[in-house]
Amino acid sequence: MHGTLDIRKNASGAGADIYQVRYEDLAGNSFAGSMNNEDLRELLYHKLALPLTDAELEMDFDRLVREGHLRFDEIQVKASELAGAGLRYLEPEA
Repeated sequence: MHGTLDIRKNASGAGADIYQVRYEDLAGNSFAGSMNNEDLRELLYHKLALPLTDAELEMDFDRLVREGHLRFDEIQVKASELAGAGLRYLEPEA
């Protein structure tokens, strides 16, 4: 699946940070889920085969924590990787 991974920090302001993670492929198929900081780090560093170096990932993760939003455009991810990472498939809207 070729598409976009979009991550946004919830603006709840209370307790631990929670992130909304959404992947959408070019055909409109989507996977989404909510994750805490630790689970999100596990997703980005270990569960998804992102074409980035550890240094690039660290810079991107720091920017996400600081700015509250991160987007990876035009990445290749397998549906099994997304499902295995805890993201659920969203049926296309008719």
